[in-house]
Amino acid sequence: MEISSVKAVVFSGAGTTLAAVERMGKALELPFELYDITPRGSAVPSLTASELAVFAVPAFGGRVPAPALERIAACTGDETPAVLMVTYGNRAVDDTFLELADTVSARGFVPVAGVAVVAHHSLMTNVAVGRPNEDDFKLIDSVAHDVVDRLASISSARDIELREIPGSRPYTPYGGVPFKAQADENLCIVCGACAAQCPVGAIDPDNPCQTNADACISCTRCIAVCPVQARSLSGGEMLEGARAGFAEKFGAPEDSYMLL
Repeated sequence: MEISSVKAVVFSGAGTTLAAVERMGKALELPFELYDITPRGSAVPSLTASELAVFAVPAFGGRVPAPALERIAACTGDETPAVLMVTYGNRAVDDTFLELADTVSARGFVPVAGVAVVAHHSLMTNVAVGRPNEDDFKLIDSVAHDVVDRLASISSARDIELREIPGSRPYTPYGGVPFKAQADENLCIVCGACAAQCPVGAIDPDNPCQTNADACISCTRCIAVCPVQARSLSGGEMLEGARAGFAEKFGAPEDSYMLL
């Protein structure tokens, strides 16, 4: 089958998932359109059978982030081949691939490949520092080239549909984390960038120093986009202790890997 173009749908808090999918876009060497669905109200695409979809999300406790899942479920395909990309902070993807595959399959997409990419952990920031690195990017390149070659050799995405996708049903429950984004009122310049980018509307646009901790999903998007570094995670010594414990268990470098 001949692929005319690529449309990538990405949810990215700290920006590492975005970097990974942009690398895949370059490696595919096809007309490429990126849909960043992180902010609320983001547009989502409809695709035809002659296009290739890329769905890229971070693993949140082994699951697809809830707002990402909601927006991906609004995309539509027509037996459209899809590459699944999951970034993870050196621990595990658990049920993320399976949940993502189930969601896109129900919307007319056919998962044909997947890639798990180790990325700098957005909460446990002392783990997987500098990832994705060049080796991770080279793996993404390899997956992109393999997908293009394999699609060119068949007539329907069903001919190479992924049959074994890691994960289990029911999916692992995700209870969130206690560390929430907060603003330093002495540093905040009230520009509103954080409120505009928050995927769940947890930040008051009229007073960005106010964050609804119950709504916050700890994606760290607001921290990443703040131009004056006025936002950080709550937790203090508790957060530092969690980081030390996490690094002790999961600090050894993991490898990115592909599903083909």
